[in-house]
Amino acid sequence: MKVREIMTRPIITEDEEALVIKIARDMKELDIGSVVITKDGIPTGIITERNIALNVLLKDKKASEVMAKEIMSFPLATIEPDASVEDACELVAKSNIKRLPVVENGAPIGIVTLRNILTRKPEYIRRFYPGVRTLASGWTLDRLERSFSECEGIFAGNNIKSCKKKMKEVSEELSDLASYYVDDKELRDLYIRMKELYQDVEKSEEDDAEISLGDLRKRLEEILRKFRHTMYVRKRQSVSSFSGSSWLSDLRRQKDKKRRLPYKRTRPL
Repeated sequence: MKVREIMTRPIITEDEEALVIKIARDMKELDIGSVVITKDGIPTGIITERNIALNVLLKDKKASEVMAKEIMSFPLATIEPDASVEDACELVAKSNIKRLPVVENGAPIGIVTLRNILTRKPEYIRRFYPGVRTLASGWTLDRLERSFSECEGIFAGNNIKSCKKKMKEVSEELSDLASYYVDDKELRDLYIRMKELYQDVEKSEEDDAEISLGDLRKRLEEILRKFRHTMYVRKRQSVSSFSGSSWLSDLRRQKDKKRRLPYKRTRPL
């Protein structure tokens, strides 16, 4: 994934001679938290809300008398649009910054923020917050499950080569995720099962193979069920965390209804 795929555009710039009062007004009007400062059109620094708070408000200065170049953060770390998101992560973590301007041919064309990165690549959170205990999101598992579920149809048609390729792709991404989400036991279990299945699929193509396609197909279906269950629960938890209530608790507390899960039959057929 390239930086240009996740960056925010257009980027907002201000000249280094601009007064802070103008910059603050522009930031409020555009609802943004930072602007890139330029000199003769070339990026030289950045001003964030924190810069204004620490260097103007706390020092009891007048925003109408302070120029951008007096409070901006510099030197400015930048990145090219065709650089990888991995490179952007390394630079953000190394420079201890939250905003990274994207520059092409010397001109600013966008900005990558910590939010941009974690929205598209949530598994990178441990790079910026190593002490946080996190689990892979249901949305990430959803994407992988969709990719892996293609093997069901391929396997049914005995197109083992295409299935192997898809399994390898998903297995490798699960391996990367498991290295980030070290506390995620369910994710690691999925990775181990997937890896073992992939290895046995490879063995099944050997002349003296004792592994039947039926057994492999059964294991594939079991992994998919595990995938879907974990994905479903985590997506529901994610939605519930935003609403401030537990969907399962709400279900159990419904008045005038028996306490039962929605998929359980209420009467015999």
